[in-house]
Amino acid sequence: MILAIVFLAFAPLGLAVWRWRLGQLARLHPRGAARTGNVSLVVPARDEAHNLPRLLASIARLDPAPREVIVVDDHSTDGTGDLARAAGAIVVTPPPLPSGWLGKSWACHAGAAIATGDHLLFTDADTEHGVASLGLALARATDAELVSIVPSHRAVAAWERLQGPFQLMLLVAGRAGATANHGARRYSIGQYLLFERTAYLRAGGHAAVRGEIAEDLRLAEAIVDGGGRFALLHAPGALAVRMYPEGVAAFARGWRRSFRAGLRAAGGGGAVEMIAVIGWLGGVPLGLAVALAAGATTVALVAAGLYLATAAILARDQRAIGALPWWSALAFPLPALAFVAISTAAAIDHLRGAPVRWRGRAIDVERAS
Repeated sequence: MILAIVFLAFAPLGLAVWRWRLGQLARLHPRGAARTGNVSLVVPARDEAHNLPRLLASIARLDPAPREVIVVDDHSTDGTGDLARAAGAIVVTPPPLPSGWLGKSWACHAGAAIATGDHLLFTDADTEHGVASLGLALARATDAELVSIVPSHRAVAAWERLQGPFQLMLLVAGRAGATANHGARRYSIGQYLLFERTAYLRAGGHAAVRGEIAEDLRLAEAIVDGGGRFALLHAPGALAVRMYPEGVAAFARGWRRSFRAGLRAAGGGGAVEMIAVIGWLGGVPLGLAVALAAGATTVALVAAGLYLATAAILARDQRAIGALPWWSALAFPLPALAFVAISTAAAIDHLRGAPVRWRGRAIDVERAS
């Protein structure tokens, strides 16, 4: 019974960190009326024929419209380039991947090289853009050289409906709502990066982050370290994404790759905050299980109440990142466990110096970095 009480004792601290960090997201809502601009939109694409129709259809509805849409067909084998041309996009095929470069940064670099807009918007093929999203981002770009958008998540398969707590944990871990510049992490989203062109070039563009897995985080750092300003928007519906529709295994592989860079960026303070949050999300179900096993009825009733209260908090909070059903929050121990497992696997990969395998390529992360 004492063990159950110890587990439950983590709840207040973890909840406090949770509310603090997610409460900061309110600062990220759009400010001011939508604006127009001269924008080149660049899409790095490697075997993305299954995603491009939705993306390109959403781009065609943007108001204001971009000046040009550039799809970088990174040696695809599924007709990505032909599909993009048929939709009216400019298609460029980059030279073979040079040593020291990761594929996405190389593709973005190739797209930027032919772009003619005053702003460069890099977006991934798995995104869907809301009609007003570009106007809102340009309005924020009046006082920021780089603007990113927190995406909403489309859930199609049953397992995808359970990912709400996982995605919220990512926002907490990345301190997404923090507005400080120097000395603070900047939570940028590689699926949507709108640069003022001269600031992008001044920061060295994607060439400056050629070997970085988390090129979005590094580019945001480069902009701010160079005296520029970074802004993150939270506008539900402005940007939708369905990540890893291939299934749970692809989800785990993809985030395992991304977490390697995230672990380095978190720092000691971020680690302490996440331990508190994990202590809450893991301690409540563990406390309930231990109390039930020990036959401690009173403690079990308290733990059950905390479990339901936690699920209610998560059901409310996850509405900020997608149309996820309220009942999915009842299974919150599963995505919390997935977060811990993927973080642990990423840490082991880093310690082993294991290469990352992605899109058919093996990447020696330490050498590339």
